[in-house]
Amino acid sequence: MWFNSNAAEKDYYKLTTVSFPDDLKLEVSGMATLPGDRMAIAIRKGEVWIADKLSTDNPVYKQFASGLHEPLGLALHKGDLFTVQRSELTRLRDTNFDGRADEYLTFAKGWGVTGNYHEYAYGPAVDGEGNLWVALNCSIGQGPNPNNLWRGWSLRVKPDGSWAPISGGLRSPSGIGINLDGDVFATDQQGNWFPTCPLVHVKLGAFHGHADALQFTSNPEATFKLNQPLPKNLTVADAAKRIPAYQLPAVWFPYRKMGMSTTDILADSTQGKFGPFSGQIFCGEFTMSFVSRVFLEKVRGEYQGACFRFRDGLDCAALRLQWGLDGSMYIGQSNRGWNSLGTKSYGLQRLQWTGKVPFEIKSMSVTRQGFRLSFTQMFDFNTAVRANSYNLKSYTYPYQSRYGGEPVDMKIHELKFVKLDESGLFIDLAVDELREGYVYELHAHGVRDHKGSKLLHPEAYYTLNRVLK
Repeated sequence: MWFNSNAAEKDYYKLTTVSFPDDLKLEVSGMATLPGDRMAIAIRKGEVWIADKLSTDNPVYKQFASGLHEPLGLALHKGDLFTVQRSELTRLRDTNFDGRADEYLTFAKGWGVTGNYHEYAYGPAVDGEGNLWVALNCSIGQGPNPNNLWRGWSLRVKPDGSWAPISGGLRSPSGIGINLDGDVFATDQQGNWFPTCPLVHVKLGAFHGHADALQFTSNPEATFKLNQPLPKNLTVADAAKRIPAYQLPAVWFPYRKMGMSTTDILADSTQGKFGPFSGQIFCGEFTMSFVSRVFLEKVRGEYQGACFRFRDGLDCAALRLQWGLDGSMYIGQSNRGWNSLGTKSYGLQRLQWTGKVPFEIKSMSVTRQGFRLSFTQMFDFNTAVRANSYNLKSYTYPYQSRYGGEPVDMKIHELKFVKLDESGLFIDLAVDELREGYVYELHAHGVRDHKGSKLLHPEAYYTLNRVLK
C-alpha cells in the first residue's frame, strides 16, 4: 500500500468532526477566520454562516448572508467579508452590527457567465498589497464562446475594484492561495490538457496549458499572445520548449498516488503551532478525501518542488482549508456533483497537532548532483547510507487534448552515492541523470529513524522543471 493508515497518522494529527445543526446543510465552500473562536463559513447553496465557539463541542451558528450564487471562497478583508459568486466579487457588510449582512456590494464584475454548469468562480485570495485574486473555471464542453469572457483565466482585482486578467490556460482551478512570500498559486484538475492535477504559479503572462482560454489572447487586455495552433504529440517537457508562454506547473500531483482532484491551498503561517512544516503549503484532495503537503523552492527564478501525503481518513471531500486562531486546521467538506471517499456528503472537521513529531521527509530539494532530503527527526545512519533503502524513477506526461494521461518515458534511476550529514537530518542522493520537465518519484522505504521507526510517509514526488547551473 502506498499510503499509511490514518491509524498511524492520528498519533501526530488528531482529527475531530465539528458539530452543526441537523437542518443546516453545511456544504462548505469558503472559510474565513474571525476574531475570537469564530469562523465565517460559506456554503454552496448560497449562504454565509458565522460559527461561534467553534473549538467547543457545541458551536453556535447564525446566518450572516443568503441569496448568493454558489460562492466558492471567502476572505476577511478591511473588516468585511468578500466572496466570489459566479458573476461577481461581492463585499458583504454589517453596518448596524447586528450579526447579519445588510449591504451586498458588487466590488468587481464583468467576466463572462453563460449558464454553463462548469462556470465556477473561485476566491478571493488577498495578497500583501490588498489585491484580491480570482480564478475562473473554463466552460467545459462548450468550445469557443465570446460570451464566456476570460473563462480559464486568473484575475487580479485592485483595491479600487478595477481588475485585469493575469494568466490563462486554467481548467477548473478550485483552489487559489498565496504562499508566505506573497506569490499566488492555484490548483487545477486532471482532464483535457492536464494529465494529472497541478499546482501552478499564477504570474503575469503565464499560459498554464488549457486551450479553451486561448480564444481571448487576441483581446488587447490579454497578457500573452498565442495565435498559432497548439502542436500535437508532445510531452509537457516538450511543450515547455515549443509553446510560447507555456509554464510548467510548480508541482504535479501524480494521479491516485497523490490524489485525483486537488482543491484548496493553505500556507503554514502558524509558526510551529501545527508542527514542523512552517512555511510549506497544504492542499485539499476532493475525490480521495485527504490533505497533502507541498515543499516549494525557486530554481533559476521559477518555482518547483515536492509533494507528500499528509493526513487521510476525512469524512468527505476536502474542499476548503483554513487556520483557526490556535493553529489548528479546519477542513471544509462537500462532495456534491462528484463522488468522494468517506462516510458523509458534507461537513467540517478540525485537525490538531498532538505535539508529537512524526518521522517524515520534511523537504526534497534539487542539487547539482541529485537531491537533498531533510528530515523531521534524526535518521539511523546504518539504514540511511544503504543505496537499496531508496527507489527512484522519473517520468513525464503527455500534453494532449484527450482527458488525462498516463506517465510516459519512465526511467529507473541508479544512485551514484548516498552522503549523510553528521547531524542526522540531511541526506544527499547523487543521481545518474536529471531530466527537466520530469517528475522524480522517490520511495525511501528502507530508511529508519534513530529509534528504528519507519517513515510515516516514505514517498516523495519532486517536479523537476529546472536543474541547477
